Amino acid sequence: MTQTSKARQRGSSIFSLIAGLTICAATASIPALAGGEAGAISLRDQGFFWVGARAKTVETPARAGGAPGTGHVIEGQMYVGYQLVAKKRHPYPLVLVHGGGGQATDWMGTPDGRDGWLDYFLAAGFDVYFVDRPAHGRSPNNRSYGDLRPSATTEQMTSNFLAQSKQYPGGGAPTSKENIQHTASSEPGPTVSNAVLQEDLAELLDRIGPAIVVTHSAGGASGWLAMAARPDKVKAVLAIEPVMGITDNLSPLIGFKPALAQGETIPTVELPAERAGLNPCRLQPKDNVHTVPAFAAKKVLFVVSPQSSPMFTPNVHCSVQVLNQLGGDAKLARLEDYGIHGNGHFMNEELNNGEIAKKVFIPWLSSIK
Repeated sequence: MTQTSKARQRGSSIFSLIAGLTICAATASIPALAGGEAGAISLRDQGFFWVGARAKTVETPARAGGAPGTGHVIEGQMYVGYQLVAKKRHPYPLVLVHGGGGQATDWMGTPDGRDGWLDYFLAAGFDVYFVDRPAHGRSPNNRSYGDLRPSATTEQMTSNFLAQSKQYPGGGAPTSKENIQHTASSEPGPTVSNAVLQEDLAELLDRIGPAIVVTHSAGGASGWLAMAARPDKVKAVLAIEPVMGITDNLSPLIGFKPALAQGETIPTVELPAERAGLNPCRLQPKDNVHTVPAFAAKKVLFVVSPQSSPMFTPNVHCSVQVLNQLGGDAKLARLEDYGIHGNGHFMNEELNNGEIAKKVFIPWLSSIK
């Protein structure tokens, strides 16, 4: 090597060192947008598709000098994104279904920039599919679904869901930047019919094979509809403060034994409250019980926080009893029993969302073989 080459090499090394130090210094001054709290994630593939896309013939307006024509619009579609891990450690993928007014981003991060539950599931070695339910997020609304409801306000979010929590980032005040970030994703609706939703879920499961369905809040109906439509492909359901509706508004889409006649409803009786702070449950009379063969021995974990809205904390134990009476194998996980306190309904966004995923969700999901 000539003296000139050596000088150039030394000069290049010094320049690289200075550049590296400059980049490090600059990077240190930039606030992180994602914390990486869940751990390292490596993927073998990722992408998206839609299921349930239905082409509907419509009349199209006449163009200048021409006659009216026809065209096709798409209705009922459901967006599905997926991320598949490089080292898969579990036999079944997860299908994440968001709650009312939300979208798949509910699983992807928090309003203050921390990792979401999606990250924790991927870091634990699960393949994951995540959906935007029809008329939410990337599953566009359509005039045929009905008139839009008024948009949710940050004040409604605070009074209905955030004020009860001691773990919500920023405190949950209506004007907080975290509340604004949360409410920015809210879809005013309406949603499509449960029948269309069930068809979309069935198509998704037919495409990806057996899976564990993970639902939150108003997404809870998706777990019951998927089990009823494809019992062989739903291996378990993780139901995080879910809505029910199995024995009432969903009943036309659920196969009961004995079967329900046209217009028949399932009778229930009210039982005394188990203890103070819990509401009484309405169950089927013991001498007149309808079951759901598709739910037989199906493993379901209900999760409830200690300080959620009156719709959930005092009632989720009733949902467990309802599902077991229908033939399922359901259990209840109260966060306080795991030493986790102060959470509300949007625990996916709260300061200890990672602790919930690691202590409650992932051990149970890993047990499904």
